[in-house]
Amino acid sequence: MKAIVQNRYGSSDVLEYREVDDPVARDDQLLVRVRAASVHADVWHVMRGVPYVLRIMGAGVRRPKNLVPGTDLAGHVESVGPRVTRFLPGDEVFGQSLVANLWRHGGAFAEYAAVPEGRFEPKPAGLTFEQAAAVPTSGSLAVQGVRDEGRVRAGQKVLINGAGGAVGTFAVQLAKAYGAHVTGVDAAAKLDMLGRSARTGSSTTRWRTSPGAASAMTSSSMSRGTIRGRTSGARSLPGGLSS
Repeated sequence: MKAIVQNRYGSSDVLEYREVDDPVARDDQLLVRVRAASVHADVWHVMRGVPYVLRIMGAGVRRPKNLVPGTDLAGHVESVGPRVTRFLPGDEVFGQSLVANLWRHGGAFAEYAAVPEGRFEPKPAGLTFEQAAAVPTSGSLAVQGVRDEGRVRAGQKVLINGAGGAVGTFAVQLAKAYGAHVTGVDAAAKLDMLGRSARTGSSTTRWRTSPGAASAMTSSSMSRGTIRGRTSGARSLPGGLSS
């Protein structure tokens, strides 16, 4: 099969497109025909090999241990292992190719990928493969910040710093879905992206540009909550959320 391969750490110049052996799915894995794969910050870190601690966390000390980059993908199930119970060949799926520690290559940038059943879900019919492939890592981080750590509820006020980024755009939409009043802050160049996130669902949005070339968006009904803070001043939460 064809795949993007990396034999040493560095810039994107070290990536090669060439023929490699097909992956073999274990008993609890799916073999997925990849239709789309996404790039997120962890993929960039592993490509560069920085911070250096990721190398001893499993990425490979001198060179990448796994040669094919990428962790987030969407595609068709080609075959399933004997212990797989939730999927059949032909199913459309999306998810992460690694169970833990995303600071290593996961084999998503290839024609086929052997992936764990437990990290995949059926692809919603309303999403394209490209849209679905962008969800797993960034979307799960947003869920952790808004729902698990932030415990966002309707009527709260939420500030999302970096609202125009990969995690931030998901966080804005999740907070809106929970009924919160959301303010998003990011660079002025991302104003259009902030606007698209704010328009998701029913809400009234107004904009302002803050000093220092940062843009801020405020929506009156953006989702389910704001981060609670009983101390004076704001407190930061995972995913760039603050009270």
